[in-house]
Amino acid sequence: MDSVEFYKTPDGAVMMKPVEQPVRVLHQGCREEVVDLLGLIRDRYPEAFDALCREYTRNEPNRMLYEFNIVSRFIRCNCGEYDTRTMDIDADGFFHFEQVGCPLRGNECRWEGVVCDPKINTMLTDRELEVVGLIARGLRSQEIADELSISPTTVNRHRENIKARLGVRTVAQLVSYYYEHIRPNK
Repeated sequence: MDSVEFYKTPDGAVMMKPVEQPVRVLHQGCREEVVDLLGLIRDRYPEAFDALCREYTRNEPNRMLYEFNIVSRFIRCNCGEYDTRTMDIDADGFFHFEQVGCPLRGNECRWEGVVCDPKINTMLTDRELEVVGLIARGLRSQEIADELSISPTTVNRHRENIKARLGVRTVAQLVSYYYEHIRPNK
């Protein structure tokens, strides 16, 4: 996903402004964006994802509405103001949350710290550990895909999730982290 700025309109609509593209409304029909964002939320913020799945379970029979509501709520709770200095999602796939003005913030909001300003999941899955190990060995995306019988797109998604969870931006930092913290004696 490219860098994107999100903001809310006074009537609650979510607007999105990808870099060098016009502003547009995020709606149910924006399937590519909704699916991409849903994957990022699920992988990086599983506690928020689970809470939102429960919140919108009544919409589950209408999958497009269900997924849109999850993404829309996550964005509305974390990306409220139009701010072009720092994109809400940068080119590396990192979220930059904003303190969104909300009348429920404080003691009344059951989602604060869960959906609003969520904590990233820093635990790597077994598959992500396999991928980072192969990256550290110097394999390219296609080679990793062949080794693990997955698509190169899935390899790339794992790599970006790993970088986000570990708070690193480059593959070199990722490899360094691997040898310092995951496999320090290798």
